[in-house]
Amino acid sequence: MSKTENRGRTKSLKPLKGFDFALVGDRLQGLLINVDRDLERKTSQAFRAGDQNAERGLSLLNAMMCFAKTSYQAVLYLAGDLPEDSRRKPIYAMVVPTINRQLLDLLFSLVYMLDDFDSRSFQYQRAAFREMTEEQHQFKTRFGSDPEWQDHFSNVDQTIEQLIERFKIAPEEQKNPKLVPYWKHPFHLKEERTKSRDYLRYLDKWLYGDTSAQAHLSFAGLLRVWPFLVADKVGGEAQQIVENRTIHQYRFQHISRTAFLTLAIATELDTFCKLGNEKAIDYIWVILSEYVPEAKEMFEIRYQNRART
Repeated sequence: MSKTENRGRTKSLKPLKGFDFALVGDRLQGLLINVDRDLERKTSQAFRAGDQNAERGLSLLNAMMCFAKTSYQAVLYLAGDLPEDSRRKPIYAMVVPTINRQLLDLLFSLVYMLDDFDSRSFQYQRAAFREMTEEQHQFKTRFGSDPEWQDHFSNVDQTIEQLIERFKIAPEEQKNPKLVPYWKHPFHLKEERTKSRDYLRYLDKWLYGDTSAQAHLSFAGLLRVWPFLVADKVGGEAQQIVENRTIHQYRFQHISRTAFLTLAIATELDTFCKLGNEKAIDYIWVILSEYVPEAKEMFEIRYQNRART
């Protein structure tokens, strides 16, 4: 393509539309803080009441909320505009899909779990025994005679003993950890017969696939960020298109995904636990839906008609 044709192609591109993230940013941050505090309060109430099962489940949900909130804050700092930091580069947004993959994994587990919470949350937590036991065995096999590792081994052994007691790991399971099932990955969860299977299949088809490709860095995933990696080497108008347009489209797509995935997790938790933040949640969904087609679709499929307290 000639330089003249390139210039013509650039001029034919429609200007990008801006989105003032302040419309939802502070409100979403406030919502996450409120949901976190509400879950922490409910967990403390269950603990004081001696309701071990409720405390177990609520502490898990609270940990999930804390993870989502922290991930959201990390993405805003790393790939956002504020606070100003000359060391931050727009290309750093290429790591955001990896964080979004974690948020999607969490959302898959949470949605599936909430369909039968007591039983499935217990299965989810018990799976940690097998994972930690197998990892401990692996490292002891390799580093068991190294004095530098002994404190680590002791700490992990204590954690495993706590898992045995808290999650009722039977003697035969302690002898053979393979009797404790792994928690299933999203690919398998979407095929389970559960109330939310259609939604899980939607997440897998329209969000999980390309996000996972970029997180795992398949060649298709690498190709999506290739222009950013070579723009300064190519130079010229191609570099200008990448720096003035393509990278900003990419940042918007993946930062907005972080926002509505985090909002979806908060919505699931607020609805299930009846925390009473529905007005704030609805406001953020409606605003995001006006600017982000993926958020609009998710809202209409799952959250628009959810039960309110």
